[in-house]
Amino acid sequence: MDQELLLEETRRANTLLKKQLLWARISAALLAALLGAVVIFFGGLAHSVEQIVTLLDTLELPALSARLSEVDFAALSRQLSQLDFSAVSEQLSELDMDAVNDMLTAMERQLSQMDVQAFNEAVAKLNNAVDALQSASDAVKSWGDNLSGLFGR
Repeated sequence: MDQELLLEETRRANTLLKKQLLWARISAALLAALLGAVVIFFGGLAHSVEQIVTLLDTLELPALSARLSEVDFAALSRQLSQLDFSAVSEQLSELDMDAVNDMLTAMERQLSQMDVQAFNEAVAKLNNAVDALQSASDAVKSWGDNLSGLFGR
């Protein structure tokens, strides 16, 4: 009877040990995953800090400081305090955004209907006309220079 009791106690102890082993493995896996996440997080953080330090090294802080010392913050503060934000807000609220949107939509519609090829051809013709006028102007100027040379000027 003692052996059966001892055998039963051993089975219960083995079952308990198996459960504890399972939970220990689960805990170890979770801790390993957590440690991996922490390492990845701090690795990314270290990379970001390195980039920030590199950017800060490229800044010319003395020049920036000198420029900031030239700013008259008291005058800037006075000018800002003189702004009437309620009037600005009223003007913005009076702006008819629907009308602006309607106008932009109509303009977009007109632009989409525009014959771009015809416009490009017209611009090309205009450029040719300007070139011809420039050539004519240069010829008249050349004649004028030649005529002024005849009269001793």
